[in-house]
Order: sequence, then C-alpha cells, then structure tokens
Amino acid sequence: MLVMKISSERKIDHFDTLNSLIMADDTYIGVGESDFDNSKYVSKKYYEYKDPITKEKLKLLANQAKIVKYDKDMNILWEKSFDNKYDATFYDVLKVSDGYLAVGSYVSKYEQIEVNTRDALLVKYDLNGKMLWHKDYSVLSDTEFYKIIDDGNDNYVVIGQSIYENMEMGTHYTGGGIIVRYDKDGNLLAHNNYGGNKSGSFSDIIKVNDGYIVCGKDGLNYGILVKFKNDFDRDEKDINLITKKVLWQRTYSNTDQIGFSGMTLIDDTIYVVGAINISKEKDEKDQPIYKYDAGIVLYNTSGKYLGKYSLNDDVYHRFNSVINNSKELILTGIIDVNNDKKEKEESMIVKFDLSNNKFSDKEIRGEKNDYIISRIVKLNNNYIIGTNKDKCNLLGCEYQSFISEYK
Repeated sequence: MLVMKISSERKIDHFDTLNSLIMADDTYIGVGESDFDNSKYVSKKYYEYKDPITKEKLKLLANQAKIVKYDKDMNILWEKSFDNKYDATFYDVLKVSDGYLAVGSYVSKYEQIEVNTRDALLVKYDLNGKMLWHKDYSVLSDTEFYKIIDDGNDNYVVIGQSIYENMEMGTHYTGGGIIVRYDKDGNLLAHNNYGGNKSGSFSDIIKVNDGYIVCGKDGLNYGILVKFKNDFDRDEKDINLITKKVLWQRTYSNTDQIGFSGMTLIDDTIYVVGAINISKEKDEKDQPIYKYDAGIVLYNTSGKYLGKYSLNDDVYHRFNSVINNSKELILTGIIDVNNDKKEKEESMIVKFDLSNNKFSDKEIRGEKNDYIISRIVKLNNNYIIGTNKDKCNLLGCEYQSFISEYK
C-alpha cells in the first residue's frame, strides 16, 4: 500500500523502497522498487509519456522493480532490476533451492500508464541475480501480486488483487482478492478469487493442514478473512464452484479502507492486524463517523470470532504487520499525528504480551523523517524495513529505503 500511494506522486527527487527482506543462508535478499538514481549496480531508465490533457511530452524516470542481496552486515553484494520499459515493483520474495521467486506488478504496455493499471508479475532469478524467466497474470484491468509462499512439492501459492480500472464498470465475477498456484517452472496450476471486482484484495496468507487462510479487504471499511480448500481451483463453466472451494469467510465491518494487512497463527488462534473503528458517533444523516485505532482481531482456524484489542483508544493509528516473537507479538504501524489529515505520519513499533493480552506501555516511535515502517522481519536478528521521506521541498520529496536492527 505504501508503494502504491507514494509511487503515484511523480514529482519526486529520488525513489527507493524495500518491501520484503528474507534470510538466505548467512546473507539476506530484499525486494522493492527504485529509480536507481544512486545505485552503483543498475542504470537509470527513462521513458516518454504524452500528457493526455496538456499534450506535453514528458520524460519520466522509471521506478524499476529491484532485488538486492546483502551480506550479514547489510552491505550490498549485488542489486538487479526487472528489465521492463516502464514502472514495476516487487512486494515479496521467496528463497527456493536454485534461486529466488519475486512477485509484484508492472506496467506492461504504454496504454496502462494513463489509466494507472498493471499486470501481476512472477519472476525467477538464479542465485546470482540473473533473471531466468517471468510470468504475467491478469484477470481484470488492474492486477498485482502481494505475497508468495511455498506450497510444497515444488509448487507455490501467490495472493493479490485484480480489479477494474477507475471508472470502469462490469459484472465479471473473477476479480477482487486472488489466489494462484504455480509449479516450479511458472506454469499456472490453479486460481480462484473472492470479493468485489472494484475493491477486493488479499494481503497475507497462512497455509494450514486443510487449506489456506487469507486476509485482506472487501469494500470500504470491510476487512475479510477467507479460508480456501487445498484444492481451490475453480471451474470456469460453473460460477457456483467458486464458493464451493471456500470453506468459510468472515467480514469485519469496522476497519479502514486498507482492511486487514497482516496476520500470524499461534496454535489455533489467528491474530489479524489493521485499524479498528472506535467511534460510535454518527453524522446528521445517521451515517457512522469513523475514527481508527491500531488493533488486533482474533479468530480461530474454524473462523470463530474470539475478540479484539485496540492499542490505546487514541485515533488515527493502524498496524501494518505482525510477527510472533515467542511470548509476545511485535507489531509495526503508523500514527497520523495531524488527526487523519495525512500530512504527517510517524512510524511505531509496539509489543503485545500474549500472557495477559496487553500492549506494552512503551511505543518505539520513528524519527520525524520516517514516512512509514512497512514491515517487521524476524531473522537471526530482528529487523525493521521501511521507507524514509526526507528532503522535501516544493518540487517533491526523496524516498529512501532503510533497514534497522532492534532488540
């Protein structure tokens, strides 16, 4: 969500993000997006675009999908891009026996630039960062992959979103949040979906014995949790088979527009994170006035609602990611210090004690130039990855990825 928001702000001086970081032996692999303005390994790339209103021809610096390898001290060993003419990004990466699989999205043709749509992307790299192959995936006009997991037997499951472009209308039933299975060579084996074709999206996935549990959003202010069968492939000829491959679904109607953004499974309990509406106020038309606090919503693996916990009943917080750190959860999120004006956001790290179901009193707050902490990563050490928003002026801002270690 961070990348989609700030990469659309074209008046920027420098753009670099890190969306995922994994351990690979005693090194680390990260993926994200960069214009490579400061890179020693990848050259900048420009493309021409004609503004449809002013008819002005613009020369734009491409934001390219990147994969980067670090040593144990987080020094860059190599950095590679996805070789594409226009913009692209990677959201997640998976280590496999002979390389890495990165997922994201890219602008595959010129016409997509004006309408702001993309195709989903799966890319295979070898251990030295050489691209071996890539696969596109598109259902509706705008499609992205956000997460990839190992499915066993050299198969992989990817989740994301496929929706209509802005102002496009239709009744197609295959959009929303998407789940796709590939084999080791990138051949598509199965696919399914759930949610609205204008808003549905899957952000995180957990594999369980009898299927897959995914979280995300469906419509404004609706977080969703859906459980698919192991055999989730649907029959194109029978629309009813889509729902037959869903074991259960749960809707939580008090989230923000992002919905549920992450989760973790401990024993039989699913801890789902995002933003929770804490307001009971209504406007003159008797419509809810939403005010959000960072929160955790609990379900069991059968879909039973177990309760919720909000951070501190203060507003304009949200959690973006969560990891299980033995006796506690560690969560990252953002604080809108200007009360939902989206003008000044600071990052935070919060602990949640699993023994008494309470948040820690102390929040670790980001520096003033921290735009957002996008993820928290548990490796041999604990790391936070995110993007700094710095050196802002009338022409725009610089965005630079960072990795920080914490205790």
